[in-house]
Amino acid sequence: MDTPLNGYNSIGSSTVAESVLFNELSCLLSSWQTLQYMEWETLEDLTGHVANAIGAQPYRWFDYVVPEDLQHSTISRLRKDYPAKLAYLDTAPGGGSDQVILCLGGIVNSARRFDFLAADMRATHRVIAVDWPGRGRSGWLAQQTHYTNGILAHAVESLIEGLGLTHISLLGSSLGGKIGMDIAAHRPALVGRLILNDIGPEIPARRRVRRAETIGSYHVCARPVDLFRCGEAAQRHTGPIGDAVCLHNIMGQTKPCQAGGGREYRHDPRASQAYAEQERRNLPQWDVFKALECQTLLLHGDESDALLPETVRRMQDIAGLRMTVVHVPETGHSPALADADSSSVIGAWLSGHALPRESTLPCRAAPVRLLFTDGPPTPQVATEPRQKVTALSVPAPQPATVFLQF
Repeated sequence: MDTPLNGYNSIGSSTVAESVLFNELSCLLSSWQTLQYMEWETLEDLTGHVANAIGAQPYRWFDYVVPEDLQHSTISRLRKDYPAKLAYLDTAPGGGSDQVILCLGGIVNSARRFDFLAADMRATHRVIAVDWPGRGRSGWLAQQTHYTNGILAHAVESLIEGLGLTHISLLGSSLGGKIGMDIAAHRPALVGRLILNDIGPEIPARRRVRRAETIGSYHVCARPVDLFRCGEAAQRHTGPIGDAVCLHNIMGQTKPCQAGGGREYRHDPRASQAYAEQERRNLPQWDVFKALECQTLLLHGDESDALLPETVRRMQDIAGLRMTVVHVPETGHSPALADADSSSVIGAWLSGHALPRESTLPCRAAPVRLLFTDGPPTPQVATEPRQKVTALSVPAPQPATVFLQF
């Protein structure tokens, strides 16, 4: 039976960020022309205000080795170990290994995607998020054929061991969930709890082919207004999120383009091509899923085309009481995890709160967007800025039993 979850009207980090950004925009925008011709420096400044509002952490780097025995597509005589760098974010660098959440995003995500969740959870958990090799701030690999799930998983496991972590909770969105299942299946003593964000052992072929075509394309946003349209399209199905979340995510995924100006995705183009090729011949992971021993939380976007209802039912049949399912309304692939309700249910489940076996988060109205819209930017702003919300007004995370009432 699907049980609705009723969360408290708490303020999360994204609410703080939306308020900060709205007030900045209210001061800046006075006409349609201002939005149409916004400068990159202005956008970078706005991004900085959002990052400061949620206490976003600076990047760190970890040195690891790409071993020759995982370079299967390389000619034997050319295989050799070589060093590479993995970029990551950590809310408690040098901290202990208790209550650690390791977050792995999708193929186009950066670790910045998890900054809002990290801000909401950092009082009770150490949150670590990773940029995939060849993505974001991480180093590129030597060959296109090295961008395999095996080498990506090895990079993550090297980081875990390098940080001295012996017991973690693992959260994976899309590609991160696929690799997360692999790690949890063969390292049961390491992964105590697994959160799959709208991903299962099987992705429909139509979705995989369409995604492969999109990932393999090259995008340059010449003006901020182009970035707004690109960001809106890319995050259209991630739930009712506002300008602050969209801006923070898309700026984390992109960098200034050296050839001709504008912004382009921050990645090794070969990584995208490798992923596109792999998606076309993707193999189901049902055997891996059956091998899981840990407790699992499945977050399912109700409108997802990557995780179909029949896949969810089959996962429930296999996992039984070991898996908890939470449906996220009005959301496709994959939930942004940038709202207080998502943080609350994740925090509750990680803390051992007894959630229903299957439930649905409450519907929430999306914040009004001025920038990331499906048409031209909206020029109208309120004549009076919204009431200022500061981080001091955000209640500190409480024990999980306070987060939800049933």
